[in-house]
Amino acid sequence: MLFISPCRARYSYSAKDTFRVVLALPLPGARAIRLGGVIFSKKQATSNEERQARVIAELTASRRAIADAYEVERARIERDLHDGAQQYLVAASMKLGEALLDATGAEAELLTAAKRDVDRGLRSLRATVHGIHPQVLQDHGLVAALADAASAHGPHVSVYAPHPLPRLSASVLACGYFFGTEALTNAAKHAPGAPVSVLITSDAALRISVVDEGPGGARMVPGRGLSGMAERLAAFGGKMSLSSPDGGPTQVSCTIPLLLERGQTGVSA
Repeated sequence: MLFISPCRARYSYSAKDTFRVVLALPLPGARAIRLGGVIFSKKQATSNEERQARVIAELTASRRAIADAYEVERARIERDLHDGAQQYLVAASMKLGEALLDATGAEAELLTAAKRDVDRGLRSLRATVHGIHPQVLQDHGLVAALADAASAHGPHVSVYAPHPLPRLSASVLACGYFFGTEALTNAAKHAPGAPVSVLITSDAALRISVVDEGPGGARMVPGRGLSGMAERLAAFGGKMSLSSPDGGPTQVSCTIPLLLERGQTGVSA
């Protein structure tokens, strides 16, 4: 009992000292609370990423469905014009030609003028039909269709496809085709007669590059031409780039991810 009093004297605390000690001690739950907050934040971030990925996937699928429906409608209009109005104009031109065989004088002049107008309308309709949905694209694919379009611009335009392309939907084919024809039109406008090369490749994406050896300085105008094509490409997760330094050359390229063509989003959750 002689040792108890000194110990108490040595280690005795006032209420104020006890309060200070308690404040100085680390709280066992504080770290757990902080760790819990970090885990919750990470889970919340993961949940947000997954939600964003789902939204992107849904928007991508929706835009692709709209593009596919649009292309189906284009094909229907092309078929109706080809099998309907175009055939009537062909028949009218043939009948006018037969009537001209026996016509003379003013009657012959009138029939000649009528046949000329019908033939002009027929050519215009064929050009319209070709622009809506070219038959060669459906029958022979993208490379053949762009080669056919390039031939209309002259022998200075070349089309290269070093490897066969994978099977693509009609909407993706049409998107690539109309990008290529718009780029060719752009080259003909800004660099008439200059050599033009079209390169078509595919790996994880469909890639089309159109290069002309013109003077350069080409620019995109919002809402027109190539700018409109950029919006169309976006429906497929695609992108377009334009490089046209002063002095040339001008290169217009597009990329369409083939993951999206196979129904995937290309976005990791």
